[in-house]
Amino acid sequence: MAGRPPLRIGQHGKITRKNLGGGVWLARCRFRDADGVTRIVERRGPAEDQYGKLAEDALIEVLMKRRATAGDEVNLDTKIMALVDQHIDRLEEDGRAVRTIDTYRYCAKLLAKVVAGVRVGEATPSRLDAAIRSMRRTHGDVLAVQSKTIMKGGLHLAVMANVLASNPVRDVSPHRSKAQPKGATALTADQLRELLAKLRASEACQRNDLVDPITLFIATGLRISELLGLKWTDFDEPAATLTITGKVIRAAGKRGLMRIDETKTAAGRRTLPLPSFAVTVLTARRSVPYLGQQPMIFPSTTGGWRDGDNFRARWAEVRDDLGVPGVTTHSFRKSVATLIDDEGLSARIGADHLGHTRISMTQDKYMARGRVHTSVADMLDRAINDE
Repeated sequence: MAGRPPLRIGQHGKITRKNLGGGVWLARCRFRDADGVTRIVERRGPAEDQYGKLAEDALIEVLMKRRATAGDEVNLDTKIMALVDQHIDRLEEDGRAVRTIDTYRYCAKLLAKVVAGVRVGEATPSRLDAAIRSMRRTHGDVLAVQSKTIMKGGLHLAVMANVLASNPVRDVSPHRSKAQPKGATALTADQLRELLAKLRASEACQRNDLVDPITLFIATGLRISELLGLKWTDFDEPAATLTITGKVIRAAGKRGLMRIDETKTAAGRRTLPLPSFAVTVLTARRSVPYLGQQPMIFPSTTGGWRDGDNFRARWAEVRDDLGVPGVTTHSFRKSVATLIDDEGLSARIGADHLGHTRISMTQDKYMARGRVHTSVADMLDRAINDE
């Protein structure tokens, strides 16, 4: 004779009621917990529980909470966006960057308008492809790619719960942008020298405290969040180095800016050698009243952390007059990478300096491409020309 079939994790058996006397009832059943062990769960009802219904209601409420803990709440009727939200919550628990979490939540808010009612059982590749294309038409390529990313993560939870055999997002056609990526403009060494001279002569740049930060951008190639998160304790004047130990961020739902003691990647925590002109600038800045007395190297006018968005706005106001209308703060980062390449230094050195985990990122995204390499023609002349 076959035995009783085992319960699935998160499933309960038949609920029974027992009259304990005095108007008190006991409701109980078997329940298989997340650890795979089947246990007896029971709840008593109040004294006025005439038929045991209140005891059973109390038991069902407890079972629902245990079922959620068991992780078996995902089924074909679960809405995709519920899983997307769970996925983002898990990323936050795993320590993903605050700015990344904010970006994903903003994307999820827009995506919900497209697939709010779609359930796991309805998540076909064609339906998901249509949703991503809708995001692309309405909000652009970046949010379309992010939509695909967070839906893939959300539906992976359905795969882990054995509700789906495979992730349907994997079968969605890759979306390629027709537009050429703009990217930041890299400046040559001559252009950087000319810009530094104009910076120091500009009253507007001095008034808005742009001279020293831009000089440090040119000297280091730092991300703006890293530069504005620098503290005087990060600067070692005798060694002529700068240690990157954190960054400034603005988190959604929280007031003001905050500095976190972490970098974009593990490779972002690094110590950079400083050129002599940068050491001179920092040494002079530390001796200036107020500026040298703050814990941060580049404080706001109120003594707090400086806002990256405000900094970009001030820079945008003056760059036309400086003759560099298309140059952003990220252009200096790309310029440093390109100068490293021009000097014949390895991509590994460039990646270490810029704080990239992957060398390919430095090569493909930061070292300027499409340049005319006269050295190739010179090499061919030496190798082939008979003259």
